[in-house]
Amino acid sequence: GVKSLVVGHRKLPVTRTVDNLSELKQSPETDSFLALDPKIYRKTEQLLPSLKNTFNDIYVFVVGGGSYVEYQNLMTYNEQHPDKRIVYGSSEMMDSRNFLEQLTKLGNASG
Repeated sequence: GVKSLVVGHRKLPVTRTVDNLSELKQSPETDSFLALDPKIYRKTEQLLPSLKNTFNDIYVFVVGGGSYVEYQNLMTYNEQHPDKRIVYGSSEMMDSRNFLEQLTKLGNASG
């Protein structure tokens, strides 16, 4: 019901991804991501991230529909981590009206 729409203190997938990547945490959700910042790697032949070099400037861009709920969830995370600077953007911000329009178009297209 309605409780599933209210995020509460849960981290949404985009926030978990930001947390895992910016803190260099190992996670199945982000194991396939590749960081291309040469400053985070030790000077060895192995590409092992240095755990003391976390990311503080974070830019999140969603291709397609971003949402105010994702944005708010990231800002709540940012309040808990004041050392981080997070910018969120998307190619389109979806509100409830836009979301329902998209669903209607998909429903009409499918038959």
